[in-house]
Amino acid sequence: MRRSLLTLSLVGWLSAASLCWAHGTVATQAAPRTIAVSGPLAAPPPGVTDLKFREMFQLPIGPKGLALSDKLRQLDGKPVRMVGYMVAQESASAGEFILSPLPVEIGDEDESLSDDLPASSIFVHLAPEAAVRTVPNLGGLLRVTGTLRIGVHDEPDGRVSSFRLELDEPTSQTFAPSAR
Repeated sequence: MRRSLLTLSLVGWLSAASLCWAHGTVATQAAPRTIAVSGPLAAPPPGVTDLKFREMFQLPIGPKGLALSDKLRQLDGKPVRMVGYMVAQESASAGEFILSPLPVEIGDEDESLSDDLPASSIFVHLAPEAAVRTVPNLGGLLRVTGTLRIGVHDEPDGRVSSFRLELDEPTSQTFAPSAR
């Protein structure tokens, strides 16, 4: 019994340590209540489908690697709601952020484009009116709703993404409010 508790403690510590950025932590702030997840979710708005990260790829993974799920393909160009963690970045690009199924911090100096983002990470883009503002790093689980886009996209930070979530103007204002 004692040995299994020690093993669980060590595994938990290593899991937590693997999520930390090598040079420290990126400062985050609390998410606004309108997008923070603090309990069970209500049903999505009419016309919006919930998409979970685990539903993005076919499971089990086949001999040719990851393959998009039928659900993901059917939702291309449609409104979806996703729950995930904002990827904490040293220097975020204006008008976008990355949503991940688990808390991740990435650094620009050492990792550059060869970071440890999960394959199901999705690039979230603010509406054009809000795209000039930088999104602050927000901590905790977030709930985002937007139009899903599948395909190869060159991102402003130099990455190439396979998935995008395009937010509408009111939702975009939640992430990057105008300076008053």
